[in-house]
Amino acid sequence: MNAELAGKVALVTGGGSGIGAATAALLRRLGAEVVVLGPDAAALRDICSATGAVAVTGDAAQPADCDAAVAVALQRWGRLDTLIGCAGVGTFGTVLDTGETDWHRSLRANLDTAYVAARSCLPQLIRTTGTIVLVSSLAGRLGAPGSAAYVTAKHAVIGLVRSLAADFGPHGVRANAVCPALVRTPMADAVLDTLGPGHSYENAAALYPLRRPAEPDQIAEVIAFLAGPRSAVVTGAVLMADCGVSAVDMSLTALTDSATDGKQP
Repeated sequence: MNAELAGKVALVTGGGSGIGAATAALLRRLGAEVVVLGPDAAALRDICSATGAVAVTGDAAQPADCDAAVAVALQRWGRLDTLIGCAGVGTFGTVLDTGETDWHRSLRANLDTAYVAARSCLPQLIRTTGTIVLVSSLAGRLGAPGSAAYVTAKHAVIGLVRSLAADFGPHGVRANAVCPALVRTPMADAVLDTLGPGHSYENAAALYPLRRPAEPDQIAEVIAFLAGPRSAVVTGAVLMADCGVSAVDMSLTALTDSATDGKQP
């Protein structure tokens, strides 16, 4: 085992499935102690049984629940070194289609969870010169049709990361964002189901430079890098873990693929 995080303690929000669960498992393999926070008690039990992490059932947008997760870390290990913010949901609708309830639900799940968790963790992270990694999205850098609330929230996560980096860098705290594109997760499964027949991971990623979606374990590797000592001089960064899609003009890619029948050089 590569124990580069031995002696460190991490809190992972949204740790019951997808990227959060994969990150919790990887951090454990790297030697860290891990508390996972999420609303699904059964899913958390499965993750903790498989990895040896500690579960706290709760809502990362609730200060009392985040405080409780921090308290568990302090009671068990006396410290907290890392916050990994993976909580979030996908939502659809233009501004005209999105009512106030759905708008605030998306902001709460994708942005408030990061803000509230950061407030709970920062006093301890200042003591340990710790790290924060928040999962934004490709939608945090680019617009997308029919996703006004989600795009807004994920853009705001990047603003939050930059503010954390600027404000708490003098205390030694580093804060960075990871922006995945399509990842094989239960949330993405639900999005594809909502879009209906003919929508698949393969079709959705067909024009990505790597021609494939990401796996949760692959995004977890990026998160672990930003959380650990190998990224000691990286803060305020937005790391695109998106199989290359943000690096290309998708309209020109579509035209080129059409002209060449999709054949690669």
